[in-house]
Amino acid sequence: MRRTYGLLLGLTTVASVLLVAIPMFLIRPFVAQTPRGLAISYQLRSISPIATLVLCLVGMGIALRLWRSCHSWLQKLPIAVASVLLLAAAVLARQNHFEWIFHPMPHPGYVEAAKAIHVKDSDMVLGLQIFGESRAYPVSVMAYHHLVNEVVAGQPLVVTY
Repeated sequence: MRRTYGLLLGLTTVASVLLVAIPMFLIRPFVAQTPRGLAISYQLRSISPIATLVLCLVGMGIALRLWRSCHSWLQKLPIAVASVLLLAAAVLARQNHFEWIFHPMPHPGYVEAAKAIHVKDSDMVLGLQIFGESRAYPVSVMAYHHLVNEVVAGQPLVVTY
């Protein structure tokens, strides 16, 4: 019976982790995505909060039964690892992990175009000009931040990409 419970705990843990990991793998910044991959990711993201919670509750019930039947810490270690993974998946399913890597750029630094050695002539930029003041935001930088909080010619702006 312990072997069956162990297998069930392993399956619930793997299923829970996959519900969170598959969208992370399919939707990655700067990697081409397919319409099918996006559809799968959004479907999994929509069901994962409830599914991971159910799997966590079921898995914790199984883990508790197994825990009581184990006598050494070596037997309890895989149960503890599975429990942590189940809890982590349930929490991560409720997070928007895509926002973790994209933070607004609160204090952008600027240099004259001739001194901008990190921007090549072939790089795309988002440009704006307000009352004679100009700014250029490299797309390669904006792709990570998506937002720049900025004041140009006394006008507060949020520049987005």
